[in-house]
Amino acid sequence: MTQRAVEAATSQSSAHDDQQPAPARRRALGYGLLVVLPLLAAVVILTAQGSPPTGSGASATDTHMAAALFFALAVVVATARLVGLLAVRIGQPQVIGELIAGIAFGPTVLERFAPSAWAWLFPKEAIAGINALAQLGLILFMFGVGQEVVRTSRDRAQREAPLIALTSLVLPFAAGTAIALPLSSHFAGAAGNRLTFALFLGCALSITAFPVLARILTDLDLLGTRTGRLSLFSAAFGDGVCWLLLTAVLLLARGGAMSSLWRPLLLALLTAAVLLGPVRAGLARYVGRREGQAGGGFALTVAVVGISASAGVTALLGIHQLIGAFLFGLAWPARAPRESSVVPSLATMAHLLLPCFFLGFGLSVDLGELPFTLRTLAVTGMLLAVAVLTKVCGVALAARCCGMDRREATTLGLLMNARGLTELVVLGIGHEAKLINGEMFAILTVVALVTTLMTGPGVRLLDTLGKRRGEPAR
Repeated sequence: MTQRAVEAATSQSSAHDDQQPAPARRRALGYGLLVVLPLLAAVVILTAQGSPPTGSGASATDTHMAAALFFALAVVVATARLVGLLAVRIGQPQVIGELIAGIAFGPTVLERFAPSAWAWLFPKEAIAGINALAQLGLILFMFGVGQEVVRTSRDRAQREAPLIALTSLVLPFAAGTAIALPLSSHFAGAAGNRLTFALFLGCALSITAFPVLARILTDLDLLGTRTGRLSLFSAAFGDGVCWLLLTAVLLLARGGAMSSLWRPLLLALLTAAVLLGPVRAGLARYVGRREGQAGGGFALTVAVVGISASAGVTALLGIHQLIGAFLFGLAWPARAPRESSVVPSLATMAHLLLPCFFLGFGLSVDLGELPFTLRTLAVTGMLLAVAVLTKVCGVALAARCCGMDRREATTLGLLMNARGLTELVVLGIGHEAKLINGEMFAILTVVALVTTLMTGPGVRLLDTLGKRRGEPAR
C-alpha cells in the first residue's frame, strides 16, 4: 500500500523513474536480501529468554525459535497480502484488507474461537520478533510520510489550498476537543487527564491518511485533477500539524508540574531545529554529490542511519520514535537526483513489514470485548458523526467558498474523510502511552475503519448521481 501510494502521489515529478522499473525491482530485492534476512537473524538472537542453553539443547531451542518466527512471519505477510488484494477487488484500499487480517489474527477472532491454533501460530518468541519488525516498518513508513508532506507542500499548492487545509484540520480538532471533555472521566487512560485526552481526541479526528488517500485517488483516476491535488495538499498539511500536536500531547502526558516540561520541550524543539536546519541543508548539499562519487549505496546508508538515529533521539526525549522518523523525512531532500532517491526502496521495505504492525495492532484491540451498551453505542455514533460531518461538510463548505461547484466540493470532503493507516498509528501511540483506555481505543478503531471504507464508494456514488443528472465528467 505505502509504495503504491507514494509512487502514485509523486508520479508527475518522477515520471522518468517509472520508465525503468526493472532496476528499482532489483534494488528492492537486494535490500530485502541484504537487510531483512540479517535483521530477522538478529531478532531471533535478541528474543532469546534468559541465558543461552549449552550443548545440543541450545541448537534445538534456537531452531525452534527461528522456525516459530519465520513461520509466523510467512503466515502474517501472505494472509495480509491476500486479504488486501481481495479488498482491492471490491473497491477498497489494500490497507483495509491488511488491517482486517491483523484484527482477525488477534483476540477479536482467532484467539477467541481457536485459542490452541493461535498459540501454535504465534508463540511468545515469534510475537516479540514480529513486534521488532513492526517498529522498523513504522519508522520507514513515517519517513515516507514526511517526504510526501514536503513534496506535496511544494508541488500541489493552489490558491484554494490554505483555506481548505485549515478547515480540514481546525474544524475536526475543535469539535473533537469539545466533545472529549465530558468523555474524559470514562475513556481517558491511566496516564491521561482532561487536557491530554481532549487534545489527543482532537488530533485523532483531524487526521487524513495521506498514503491511503493517494491510493484512493489513483483507483478513482483523480490524481491529476484539481480535487486530487487539493486533497493531497490538505492531507499533508493536516498530518504534519497533527504530528506536531501529538508531540506536545506526549510531553504533557509525562506528568509533573508545567515547569518540568520546559526541559524536554526545549530539547524536542532543538532536535527538530537541528534536523530541519543544518541536517537538512547538509543532506541537500552532499547526498547527491557523494552518491555519484561512491557508485551507489551512500544515500541509502545515510537514510537508514539518519532514520534510526532520529527515532532513537526522540524516544530518549520521551516522545515517540515515529516523530523522529517523520522529522527526518521532512529533512531529507525531496528533489534529490534519481540515483540518490531512496524513497521507493524504503517504501518497499515498509510495505513488506507493515503487516507485522497490523498483527500487533490486532493483538492489542479486541472488538469483541466492546460492550454493546447504550453508552458505548451512543459514543461510537457521536464520534463517527462528528468525524464525518466536520470533515465532509466542513471541507465542502470551504471549497464552495473558494468557488468550486457543489459536486467537486462534496467529492473533496469525502476524500478528506479517509483516515486509514495514519490514524491507526496515532491510536496505537495514544493507547501505548495510556492516553486513552481500551474501550476508546476500540471505538476509535471502528471510526477509522468506517470513515475509510465509505470514501471510495461515496465518491463513486456521487459520480454516478452526477452523470445521471447530466453533469460533465470529472
